[in-house]
Amino acid sequence: MKINNFSILKKLFSIRNKNLPLCLNCVHFIEHTNNYPYDELPNDKHYGRCKKFGQVNFITGAIEYDFAKNCRDDIKKCGKNGTEYKDKIAY
Repeated sequence: MKINNFSILKKLFSIRNKNLPLCLNCVHFIEHTNNYPYDELPNDKHYGRCKKFGQVNFITGAIEYDFAKNCRDDIKKCGKNGTEYKDKIAY
């Protein structure tokens, strides 16, 4: 039996999650805008935030949205599969 080297390489270097929805195309996604020095610098390497998840600051009443990356990593929120994803085009 002859082994096809191309098929082995294709399996090794394939992108696993390319069919999952992108936060960038979701109605809940808030793109990061840096107006530094007026905005505080984010302490996370993934700057986009999610309007679906966050909490209210009890002192100021401002909503502090969670980072989109953290929402996708947490199965209780959106998770890897994007369970709360809503396409911008549909709205």
